[in-house]
Amino acid sequence: MTSIPEPRDGMIKTTFDAVTDELEPGVLLIRMSGEIDIASTEFAAEAIRAAVAPPARLVLIDVSAVTFCSSAGLGNLVEARNLAGRHNITLALVGVGRPVDRPLTVTGLGGQFRIYGTVTEALADR
Repeated sequence: MTSIPEPRDGMIKTTFDAVTDELEPGVLLIRMSGEIDIASTEFAAEAIRAAVAPPARLVLIDVSAVTFCSSAGLGNLVEARNLAGRHNITLALVGVGRPVDRPLTVTGLGGQFRIYGTVTEALADR
């Protein structure tokens, strides 16, 4: 579990959390919630780097509870995709709503990810 530390005086508070669960051996689910922006990008990166590594063979990133995704957040998703490719791990996004879909669409990155509505759908398509 990763959470943003409390802000110091004058800093904007960002709410973000990432929880990783092993659904079965080699299959991990990262549940991200809140805002993925410059203030939370390193925390998101830590969760991604920890999960998208051997012995994982499938990593699902559930973004259904993400309320905002900046270019820094897109960078996190691209890093996840690149790490998965290097380690021969299948990566998919789950629950992509408007806060994540819009920046993926505008940048043209959406076509570079496997995207599923639910974890169940992603697991059924392996």
